[in-house]
Amino acid sequence: MKITLAQVITEYSMGNTALDGFDIPKELFIQLLGKYFNDKNSSTLREEVMCYISGNNPNPNKLGYDGEGSADENKPKNYDTTNPKSKKLSGAGNYSDMTLKRNDNFINDNAVIHIGGFVDGKLAYQFKVPYVGLSDHFKKQLDKRLPDGDKPNHYLRSMNFSLPALKLCNDVELEFLSPDIDQYSGFMTKTLYTYLKKLKG
Repeated sequence: MKITLAQVITEYSMGNTALDGFDIPKELFIQLLGKYFNDKNSSTLREEVMCYISGNNPNPNKLGYDGEGSADENKPKNYDTTNPKSKKLSGAGNYSDMTLKRNDNFINDNAVIHIGGFVDGKLAYQFKVPYVGLSDHFKKQLDKRLPDGDKPNHYLRSMNFSLPALKLCNDVELEFLSPDIDQYSGFMTKTLYTYLKKLKG
């Protein structure tokens, strides 16, 4: 009888963490990776890939920056070709529940934003920009939402950045561009594709 991924996951969950009695075929491992990489509710694996590309160790804690012992933030987006509602990769990203104090901390820590685009869990591109390079763009959003400064239980729920804002930054640096980038072009905006080619030089 052929073993299934569901059986392996269930066996592990029920306490057989060494998977004694199971000979796990390679295709199940690949299937598990694909499932995990495309999980819309978890970006853990995608963030670990981005840390590897940028030379950082992943932060094992949920709080703090994504890079361990660094001020690096990862902003991965994944295009799932099996999901008809997937939005094309555009270089955009966001921060949730932002405050003026938290924003100041990012600036003072010289935080770096790493922006990654995945297609079916495969890294298509990654580039980085200093957080401070977007500070004027962020300040406009914060001032609009928090005109009287920080108050308890008041946040900017989604502080966004987009490719037009990134184009105004001088210190954007390409970290990775897939050799298959032309094959991924249909899953990203034309503007982003052109921008990535320009970054490559």
